[in-house]
Amino acid sequence: MMCLSWQTRLHDGLRRRTKALCGRDGSVTVIGAVSPPGGDFSEPVTQNTLRIVKVFWALDAKLAQRRHFPAINWLTSYSLYGRTFDEWYDENVSSEWTKLRGEAMNLLQLEAELQDIVQLVGSDALPDDQQLTLEVARMVREYFLQQNAYHDVDSYCPMKNQYKMLEAILAWGEKAVAALDSGVPVANIISLESKDTLAKVRFEADLDASLNAIMKKADLEFTGLRGE
Repeated sequence: MMCLSWQTRLHDGLRRRTKALCGRDGSVTVIGAVSPPGGDFSEPVTQNTLRIVKVFWALDAKLAQRRHFPAINWLTSYSLYGRTFDEWYDENVSSEWTKLRGEAMNLLQLEAELQDIVQLVGSDALPDDQQLTLEVARMVREYFLQQNAYHDVDSYCPMKNQYKMLEAILAWGEKAVAALDSGVPVANIISLESKDTLAKVRFEADLDASLNAIMKKADLEFTGLRGE
């Protein structure tokens, strides 16, 4: 906010909440942008900045080249406020938010480990369960982490919508794992129409209705795969 009383509100360190001169409650956000020479994050200016802000968004040139925006690397970025806000997420978003976030991060970390093998032998050489892991991780990356700042709906996304979207992706992944365990070939699972339709739901204004329709379609498709 432009009307902060800086001199009286920051005397004991950085406070997240403050009283503005206009009488309204506000918050202070500190953003430090550092481009260290040679990408050396151990140099003093970078380290001092990290100590103050306690959140690190690692911009990734490779993601930008692949047109993945925002081009923030999810494996090297971090926040030291995660546990601090878990209670808020439980109360205001969902009690399952922290759990789903952990599952998504585990998937993305597994994908990064498998990519080293894929570059050597190709994804087709991987076991079916690992191929499915790569596919669900790709869904998290492209359906959930990517964002179009120029789209009327996708440019802004409430936390509850983020939760519902991530929940749907991971629920689809659980159905896919169950189908694979029952003997369904991974190629048949990956080719399901509901998976591709799920990619478009983040552009829908009525998210709940779209997600419900897609997940019902997914149930029917997985039931048909197993011949039930």
